Amino acid sequence: MMTFRCDGCGKEMHKGDLRYTVKIEVRAAYDELEVSLMDLVRDHREEILELIERLRNKDPQEIEESVYKSFELDLCPSCQRIYIRNPLRFHPEQGVDPDQINIDGFLRSLGFSQPKTPDETDLS
Repeated sequence: MMTFRCDGCGKEMHKGDLRYTVKIEVRAAYDELEVSLMDLVRDHREEILELIERLRNKDPQEIEESVYKSFELDLCPSCQRIYIRNPLRFHPEQGVDPDQINIDGFLRSLGFSQPKTPDETDLS
């Protein structure tokens, strides 16, 4: 059986359980470049050599992450509610508000649950 682990609190979630996916992309912002004829005909060799020298002793992963980094998180319903309230201050280790509604439990009580596997189906 496929299981997921909440990236907030560590709770195990099974296929069919209510869970949320958060996708985060962090990209370097840039302004639109204006390239003139002078830029095209100018010799860029010295600038390129300086750039190579500056990057020579840097960690390749650090260089890559300075341009683009993406994350994907799986969250249980409790951590999702905490996350959407303040995504920049998401600290699931602070615990879940006990007064929160358990959406997963509520949906299960209405009959919205994980589909039964063939061996769980009553054939009598």
